[in-house]
Amino acid sequence: MRWMRWAALAASLSPSGCSLGDRDLPRAYRGLDVPAERLASRDTKAQGRAIFREHCVLCHGELGNGQGVRARDLSPQPRNFTDPDWQARTDARRIYYAIAEGRPGTAMPSWKPTLNPSEIWSLVAYVRTLAPRAAGAEDSDAARPAAPAPTDRER
Repeated sequence: MRWMRWAALAASLSPSGCSLGDRDLPRAYRGLDVPAERLASRDTKAQGRAIFREHCVLCHGELGNGQGVRARDLSPQPRNFTDPDWQARTDARRIYYAIAEGRPGTAMPSWKPTLNPSEIWSLVAYVRTLAPRAAGAEDSDAARPAAPAPTDRER
């Protein structure tokens, strides 16, 4: 009987080929290769920023804080990408999945018909830049959200 407990413990601790946080993802996304080097690229983040501004700002807001102009009409509210707790517990693979497939029960659509995998990875890279920075952390213009363009009244 004791050996069965040890066997069960050993089986639960053995590597499964995917992280514990990915078990609820569809198999195709659990095995998705994350291009870490590409995600760190300034060019990739800049491309992601441009895509974000084109497709995501209306709901997620200029700062990625979930306060876009459409947010007040949405339930649940759009994701706040500046939330450090969400950033800490969410990996790149899960962000890719949410962008590609959308989020059931929310206004988040599937972007897979519109964006190719490279563009989705660029968005993932940019979304990762929206977390508050630690003091002294590098801050590039490509990673920082742009201020909204002034309106005619503000000019």
